[in-house]
Amino acid sequence: MSDTHASEHDHGPGFKAYMVVFGALTIFTAISFLVNSGVRGGALSSTAGFTLILGVAVVKAILVGLYFMHLVVDWPRFYFLIFPAFILGAMMMVVLLPDIVIAWHHVPPGGP
Repeated sequence: MSDTHASEHDHGPGFKAYMVVFGALTIFTAISFLVNSGVRGGALSSTAGFTLILGVAVVKAILVGLYFMHLVVDWPRFYFLIFPAFILGAMMMVVLLPDIVIAWHHVPPGGP
């Protein structure tokens, strides 16, 4: 009976996977710092630096979400929670956008 419980709880990424992801996150953080110093030194334009750092940040966020938040294992169950949240978030933005635009047009030129 105890073997069944041990096998049920041992279906996530192992220690080696966590160490590989940690190494990747460390390397991506170093890349972000190098790109930032390249922008400050004039070797890269600010647009290119922003694009590179944003791409690195997206990759880091995906790695953290997949491995440290266990979405690699739990994605089929989590999908049914996240999909409706994205739909409701998009609907909220569409519903509130007219209020934001209308309020923006009624602000006097000198301020409130």
